[in-house]
Amino acid sequence: MTLNCQTYGNQNQTAFPGWPMWFVLLFCLLGIFVSVKLTQIHVSVHTDPEYHSICAVSEGVNCETVAFSPYSVFWGLPVSVWGIVGYIVMGFFAAWALHSKRLHSTFGMGILFLLATFSVAASAALAYISHTRIDSLCLFCMASYAINLLLLATTLVGWRKIHVPVGQLIGDDLHALFLRPVLFFGLVTAAIGILGVLFVFMPTYWHTPGWSEIPPLKSGTENGHNWIGATNPMVTVVEFSDYECPYCRTAHKNVRLWVARFPKKIRLVHRHLPLDMACHPELHRPFHKRACEFAKAAECAALQGMFWEMNDALFSIQKSINTKDVNPMEIAVRLGLNRSEFKKCLETDGVTKRIRADVEESMKQKLSGTPTFIINNKKFMGKIPEEEFEKMLHSPMAHR
Repeated sequence: MTLNCQTYGNQNQTAFPGWPMWFVLLFCLLGIFVSVKLTQIHVSVHTDPEYHSICAVSEGVNCETVAFSPYSVFWGLPVSVWGIVGYIVMGFFAAWALHSKRLHSTFGMGILFLLATFSVAASAALAYISHTRIDSLCLFCMASYAINLLLLATTLVGWRKIHVPVGQLIGDDLHALFLRPVLFFGLVTAAIGILGVLFVFMPTYWHTPGWSEIPPLKSGTENGHNWIGATNPMVTVVEFSDYECPYCRTAHKNVRLWVARFPKKIRLVHRHLPLDMACHPELHRPFHKRACEFAKAAECAALQGMFWEMNDALFSIQKSINTKDVNPMEIAVRLGLNRSEFKKCLETDGVTKRIRADVEESMKQKLSGTPTFIINNKKFMGKIPEEEFEKMLHSPMAHR
């Protein structure tokens, strides 16, 4: 039978009640409410240091931890904003059916089933990430997952009452939608318009900690030490530094900018020299009280292949926050590291041995402070003069 707008409305109309659409509309309204609340939490967490969410119950149940994660943003927008748009779309189809003169028409049920199935699949993926990567649950997120399951269950109940194969139901809905050009193009235009406005006018108040002005470069490890820059360098710079040292931050950034200018010629190798009694045996009084902890955070991130991301975050955050307020676990979440593995690493002594090996090397080299840079056995305390870089880069004798 050829399907058209006139015949479609009479198809399967005797067996389908209208009440499932009322429940779909109700659940969509609840979903919008929860998504708006999640968006408020996301904005507040990233913009208000004093904010504390009502669902920040414990370390394992904390909406703020989930909101800090990069997984809370998808394709340039918070996931909760995508949720609002999705619930509005599903609510539209439910309202369309309720306001139709043909209340027994099946139009919309197939599309709603498709959207609800996608929402449940997305919920499962987010729940998996929350459990395995972030290692923390969000109560409002879980509420949205439950709403998505209820939406799918409601559409399944409606589908069972009309005794039409689900594939045919979805196909008929999409066919009927294309046969309504005003509705179809109106929906497409509205969707593009709403998303366009969001992409253009919604500020990116969230950010990944680090230096956005330094481009990503090749990196790796050699003899257990992390390096960044040239794979076959003309000049290798070995840096001994301390993450709680403001002079180290400035000098490190300067060298990184040189590496970015000459990514095929310069390699920077990081070595730890935390001026902290917890890692340095020759210190007999407190100096940088958290330097060893920060060095461990960098090494634990290295085990997940993100040493330089943690390195940049620890250095860059010094400028805007007191080091006593820095939370390595929060930084790990914001970088997208596996939180449970990172936490276990911090609590063990494995990476501490690597840090102490660097400290012992600094003692053999008789280094007196941080930062210290070594190039071809030549030491530079505090910074490397620009003329030294120029001379080494343009010298025909330049080598590793």
